[in-house]
Amino acid sequence: MTIAIDDTKFRQILDLACYRQADPAEIRAIVQIAQLAAAVDLDDDPDERTVLGTLSGKLRALGGLPGVPRLARVPVDDEERAFQVAKLSLSLVSPAARDLAFAVAYLVIVADLELAPVEGSLLSQLAYALAIPEPRANQLAQGISQIVTPPEVQAKRAPQTFVARH
Repeated sequence: MTIAIDDTKFRQILDLACYRQADPAEIRAIVQIAQLAAAVDLDDDPDERTVLGTLSGKLRALGGLPGVPRLARVPVDDEERAFQVAKLSLSLVSPAARDLAFAVAYLVIVADLELAPVEGSLLSQLAYALAIPEPRANQLAQGISQIVTPPEVQAKRAPQTFVARH
């Protein structure tokens, strides 16, 4: 099942993060964090790739960016990954941009309906580097789930929570 992100859902994602002002440097970092989220499990999943492509296109349009450089390489160990996340997070000045980066990464990661251990680790590293408290990380994850999950499926599912591990 591919998650479709139309303009309405994209606006809901921006609203969830309270993201109002598009800063090109922040958008570039958010897109690169999304790239990292899609690649971190070293599985080239078509659903993750589709969601990444859609979100990247909408974010680039929002920031007026013709393109965003792809990450040179995907860090394969926790230390390298934490360094990459910390480096990217330096470009995210506003709390709304940090929230949006986390929300977009979460959405890309769960697009394949699986959460590999390394993906959970990345979400924890992101929450820590972006200074997002666990209750807010849970709120963002639940908000994303509500935005992209059809109502008939929502009625059958228990709410998702995010548990930070530092």
